Amino acid sequence: MPFISKINRQSDYNLFRSATPLVIDNGASYFRIGWAGEDDPRVIFRNIVQRPRHKTTGETVTIVGDHDPALLKYFDCTRSGPRSAFDSNVVYQFEIMEYILDFGFDRMGANGSEIDHPVLITECVCNPVQSRSKMGELLFETYGVPSIAFGVDAAFSYKYNQLQGICDRDGLAMCPGFTTTHVIPFIDGEPMYKGCCRTNVGGYHVTNYLKQLLSLKYPYHMGRFTWEKVEDLKMEHCYIAQDYISEAKLFQRGTKEAEEKTRLWQLPWVPPPTEEPPSEEEIARKAAIKEKLGQRLREMAEAKRSSKINELENELHGLEFLLNQLEQVAESDIPSFLAETGYVSRQEIESARNRTTQSLRKAKGEPKSEQTETEKADSSNNEKYSLVNVADEMLTPEQLIEKKKQLSIKSMSEGRMRLKQKRQEAELERERKQQLEEEKRLENPELYLEQLHAKYKDLSEKVDQRKRLKTNGGHTNGNNLSGGVGRGERLNAAQRERMRLLTTAAFDRGKGEDTFGAKDEDWQLYKLMSRDNDDDDEGPDEDDAELARISSRLQDLDPTFVPKLETSTSQTAEVPRARPLTKEDFQIVFGVERFRCPEILFNPNWVAVDQVGLDEMAGVSMRRLSYKDESLESRLTSSILLTGGSSLFPGIIERLEAGIRMIRPCGSPIKIVRALDPVMDAWRGASAYASGPQFHTQTFTKEAEAQVAMESPQAMKSGLNLPAGMSGTSLRLDTISKSSSSTCSDRFIPCRSSSRLHTFGLIEKPSPAKEGGNEAYSRLLKSELFGSDFASPSSSSSPMTSPSKNMLRFKTDHSGPSSPFSPSVLGHRTDFSSDSPTPPKPPRKVPKTPHKASSPFSSSLAMHLKLPVLDAPSLQDDFYLNLVDWSSQNVLAVALGTCVYLWSASNSKVTKLCDLGPHDGVCSVQWTREGSFISIGTNLGQVQIWDGSRCKKVRTMGGHQTRTGVLAWNSRILASGSRDRNILQHDMRVSSDFIGKLVGHKSEVCGLKWSCDDRELASGGNDNQLLVWNQHSQQPALRLTEHTAAVKAIAWSPHQSGLLASGGGTADRCIRFWNTTNGHQLNFVDTGSQVCSLAWSKNVNEIVSTHGYSQNQIMVWKYPSLAKVATLTGHSMRVLYLAMSPDGQTIVTGAGDETLRFWNIFPSMKTSAPVKDTALWSLGRTQIR
Repeated sequence: MPFISKINRQSDYNLFRSATPLVIDNGASYFRIGWAGEDDPRVIFRNIVQRPRHKTTGETVTIVGDHDPALLKYFDCTRSGPRSAFDSNVVYQFEIMEYILDFGFDRMGANGSEIDHPVLITECVCNPVQSRSKMGELLFETYGVPSIAFGVDAAFSYKYNQLQGICDRDGLAMCPGFTTTHVIPFIDGEPMYKGCCRTNVGGYHVTNYLKQLLSLKYPYHMGRFTWEKVEDLKMEHCYIAQDYISEAKLFQRGTKEAEEKTRLWQLPWVPPPTEEPPSEEEIARKAAIKEKLGQRLREMAEAKRSSKINELENELHGLEFLLNQLEQVAESDIPSFLAETGYVSRQEIESARNRTTQSLRKAKGEPKSEQTETEKADSSNNEKYSLVNVADEMLTPEQLIEKKKQLSIKSMSEGRMRLKQKRQEAELERERKQQLEEEKRLENPELYLEQLHAKYKDLSEKVDQRKRLKTNGGHTNGNNLSGGVGRGERLNAAQRERMRLLTTAAFDRGKGEDTFGAKDEDWQLYKLMSRDNDDDDEGPDEDDAELARISSRLQDLDPTFVPKLETSTSQTAEVPRARPLTKEDFQIVFGVERFRCPEILFNPNWVAVDQVGLDEMAGVSMRRLSYKDESLESRLTSSILLTGGSSLFPGIIERLEAGIRMIRPCGSPIKIVRALDPVMDAWRGASAYASGPQFHTQTFTKEAEAQVAMESPQAMKSGLNLPAGMSGTSLRLDTISKSSSSTCSDRFIPCRSSSRLHTFGLIEKPSPAKEGGNEAYSRLLKSELFGSDFASPSSSSSPMTSPSKNMLRFKTDHSGPSSPFSPSVLGHRTDFSSDSPTPPKPPRKVPKTPHKASSPFSSSLAMHLKLPVLDAPSLQDDFYLNLVDWSSQNVLAVALGTCVYLWSASNSKVTKLCDLGPHDGVCSVQWTREGSFISIGTNLGQVQIWDGSRCKKVRTMGGHQTRTGVLAWNSRILASGSRDRNILQHDMRVSSDFIGKLVGHKSEVCGLKWSCDDRELASGGNDNQLLVWNQHSQQPALRLTEHTAAVKAIAWSPHQSGLLASGGGTADRCIRFWNTTNGHQLNFVDTGSQVCSLAWSKNVNEIVSTHGYSQNQIMVWKYPSLAKVATLTGHSMRVLYLAMSPDGQTIVTGAGDETLRFWNIFPSMKTSAPVKDTALWSLGRTQIR
């Protein structure tokens, strides 16, 4: 079956022994597969399948994961959308699951259909037995897997982080995933599945909600909001507000802080072409052509006129000749003579002659005859109505009938003439009034406009009052409410008038003289009495027409005038003119949606899901546990681990802590931490477990499955991943009953209407006698997931022994069983079988530093002893800023909020350099190459120069209109890039603010770097362009457009002249290498994550890159082979900032998790051996503020 994918196929499948397990993290969002014992999975792709047809051949192909948009021109993807095998985190479409597994095993390098490796696959909590059994049947029957083990992804992540020291043995694992959210309590390192709960809200619903909001807000750009793009917007810009109401009011007031939090997404927009004014030569040429064409048309018109004159003269001569002949014909022969000519009478011939004469005069341009229009009309009327003035006695009966017809036609014609004359007089009067108004306006425009506004106001009130009278009647004093009784109170004025007329006509006895009909107005009575008159308006009256005219006049004269919508009912009102689309029409404003969409994790009822939020789930989970120990709740809330992709939202920890604190007693300890890598830790925990020696004792084979299937359903329950004491029927959405004595009487999916959260903490703690549950089953699950070391309940009280003590070792001993948490530098196994002919050369070892411990300082920059981690509160999580730099004098500059701090790496001394105040902020910092002066870019567009040794400001330079996000020094010139799309060059030796301006980017400039020889400047922008400028040129020498996302990461190689590296943002994810002498791309590598920063090693030909979502890691690459030397993890959010020490051995990275981490990754110039981590610095604890 043909597959289409850009994922590389592994080539070392046959090098692994058949006993080596395959680990699969089968998530609803992403599918991850790799070998047990490795740090990272080999293959990662979206867990979706699409099966389009080829447009030419009609062949059906299978596309697994994300497809290339370029395929749309070859395949018909409109009839086959992406399909998932999951429904609420449970696999139910096993046909699709088979496609996923086929592709996963194929990318791992399997050649045949049989997989001879044990498989560990993850699943959700309380996975139904039918789904698990079908998954086992699929793996056994289709792929011939020798043995299988199942495990819960959230539990693997918790145990992995527990061995890393992130969480304790007692705690809660909270996993907001793709389609569901789970909470699992852990007691003494054992997962208590009877206390777990789930809600059906996750990252999928957040993305879908955001897509709906943007589509409703911008229906014109609905096609732009694809699922993939909205997912990127969610992960890059959404955050969770600590107080939703306060945050919403902040945006409602439109404060400056709300403006700073607003993001703009500029869609592609091409401005309409502007026509340049023609030159004088062009005008003269067009005038000559126009004159030539005009002359030709005039000649043609003259020829046509001459021909017409000849025809009219011939016709006139013929008519005159016919009249002369008619005079000579006898009276009796006239009818026969006229019959031959086609005319009826002599008058018709004369009328034809007169018309021809007039047409001939007009064609020749002669003045009209002296006969007046009145005489013409009289003569025409005499001809048309010849019987009107004849007495009736002289007419025959047929002529009398004809006379009545002529009278009727004549009266209607005269009426139309009078109406036409009246309209002409009204038009003349209107023109006269307009002329008078224009004269008044020219005399005093301000007074005229004021009078016009006053007149508009009076007419508006008059029209509104008339409408109110028509609707409510004129005698109710405004008290006629809709709740009155009696028909009279429900009728409007027109209906009441109709009823009065009907009543009067019904009781009219005809007393006195009947004069009805004497006036034409009397006949309007029947129209008023008709039902059609209730809501009939023949048209706008004079007031409405005048109001519409004044409104149109005010719109022309006063640009601030806004007409009232309720009064603009006139049919003669002007239609709003269509304006051309501008650049602002193609901007997507991303404001309230940033925190409104993730809020559904805490308020699922916003998307019609009647279930509890993330903070309330902690209370539900603890309520289901037994209370033998009074301090159990405090221990659980003291170690809450957030894992899963949806836990990456900024602010989720603070919001969750505030929510849990509201349901806990005052002073209760609450500690919430995020997993080291919320996305990958589930796979890494499963990989570590599968590489242990106890794994093979926890798997089951095909024969064991068949034996269990033949037993009773009660025996099969041991294979069902349900909480202790919960049967299959208890999954119904039943409400809680106080009389229920079951251990799991509460719902597995709690809702707000049934959880009674307001009574949490006040309920009576159950006695040990009422404590039910299947403890043996709980221990069985715990042993199956985490090994036999945890199987005994008594072992939980003893100190936990784990192979994690060797997690940071740099060399793996392959002679014995490998440790489940041994790091692999290259991300794949290095212990090959002994029969391998040529084992690969071991790579250079890169030490991985310990992770950050908890800090007692909440608002300070503190360095912990022997832990190369700096707490950096208020370090901004903004991709477009550059807030960390390391000077050549071994001083680290860090911008935190509105302040800049200097940290000395030699003596750990911390100095506060400056504070810009509440109305400004720091957007970039950059040391000079000598390390004595530091430049600071501010949010107001200024560039400040400070003396770092004396902490004194030297100079302030302006020039930018908005924030200055990037700075770059060469030997004497400082280049600054801003959101205003300009690059300014500053020279400290001159008095002007800047000496040059480079204009080439179409969006914010976010990357700047001078080459090592100071001859070239590379700049990257949010317009996805990389520009290279010469030192003395105002135009870019190179414009490189291969990137498909913002280019912030730029680095010049110190080892090869003209070698430039650049990295793209979320939609690009590639590091590209360029030869700037010819503009050619030398090579590129797809990193799989947003590239935030790049730096070349000064000592070896290697480059280090930092990345954002979803890996949040640091990678070291060998150049030019682009082999991955190391992958370093530790930051919990995207790694935005990177700087290198003066000796070139150590780098410092800053991330959105408000920490700075130090990594000793490069060798010295003299030796290639790495420096030990503990010998980097001798550091003491430092505190600021």
